Amino acid sequence: MRKQIYIVDGRYREDISRLLGKDGTVLPSVRCENLAEPVSYHPDMVLFQNDLGEVICEPTVYEAYSRLLSPFGIPLVQGKKRIFCDYPEDVAYNVLSTRGFAFARWDKTEEKIAEVLQQKGVQKIQVAQGYSRCGALAVDGGIITADPSISKAAEGVGLSVLTICPGHVMLPGYDYGFIGGAAGILEEKTVVFYGGLDTHPDGARIKDFILKQGYAVRDLPGRLLLDVGTIFAVTFSA
Repeated sequence: MRKQIYIVDGRYREDISRLLGKDGTVLPSVRCENLAEPVSYHPDMVLFQNDLGEVICEPTVYEAYSRLLSPFGIPLVQGKKRIFCDYPEDVAYNVLSTRGFAFARWDKTEEKIAEVLQQKGVQKIQVAQGYSRCGALAVDGGIITADPSISKAAEGVGLSVLTICPGHVMLPGYDYGFIGGAAGILEEKTVVFYGGLDTHPDGARIKDFILKQGYAVRDLPGRLLLDVGTIFAVTFSA
């Protein structure tokens, strides 16, 4: 039986738990001291789950995540590449993988991620945007993003793309965050947003695009969208 847990920025755990309801166990993320404080708890900066069920983890937080995930029997693999505060030295684990394609700054990506994707026959797509995972939301065969490099690359390999206007997603300490970082995908084909799509100029288009992919939408109407480093779903066999 396949199950999911959700790793979320611990500063917002209670709110996100209420958003998810009974849909899964919600665990607080581990702080990475090498990252800038606003994103130091963001799981999409230090974790990547491959199709084999393994989670590849940034080495400085490996021991802490090992303790967090070991009760669930989730295999954790220690990455080799340490991340650091300044871009693009912080993007090594921020990889967007969907439908046999993986988008990233491959010159800066953790080599174990590249190796396992190559073994699975996933095509690596180079993009200018290092924050590929949080910079876009992959819903089945569709991509939602405000980033032109991801949009162009995804269209180039035949994926359905919704290009939205940049901004309108909060990330304290920065001018704005990203749509992928404000969202997560539940096992029962539901996309959840930490905040309300009604606060985004393209909110109606985003919702319609997701529904056309065969997914439901759950959000918090009236609240500004907030980039929490992805509502990071980890799938495992129970």
